[in-house]
Amino acid sequence: MSVKDSIAKLLVDADFTSCFTKPVSALLCEEPIVVAEGPFERESRMTDEERGTVTATVLVVRDVASEAGRVALLAEQTVRRGDWEPYADATPYRIVGIDTTVPACEGDDDSGHSVWSFKVVCTVAREL
Repeated sequence: MSVKDSIAKLLVDADFTSCFTKPVSALLCEEPIVVAEGPFERESRMTDEERGTVTATVLVVRDVASEAGRVALLAEQTVRRGDWEPYADATPYRIVGIDTTVPACEGDDDSGHSVWSFKVVCTVAREL
């Protein structure tokens, strides 16, 4: 399971619906939550492991901007306050800490839906 899979699973387990880890067409799902994962950025290296961060972006798409903002805020609070132990295995990483940004409006997508997003900065460890 990757970092984005761990975040999506936590959201699904908290009863958020239509969570995806790949971009999805509005024809398939009009109001998705999409989790995208950035690259690993190493901060330190030890004998048997390295530590760094992986930043994920969570996009919340809704018909109405206020609803997108409300759902994005709830999702961000769920991620920030969640018990991460069951979701820590994000092969090849182990999530050891998280931080989130405040959700912000990204405007409208090509289908006219409102998009809000927030970032999840995951501190991760990787065995060498």
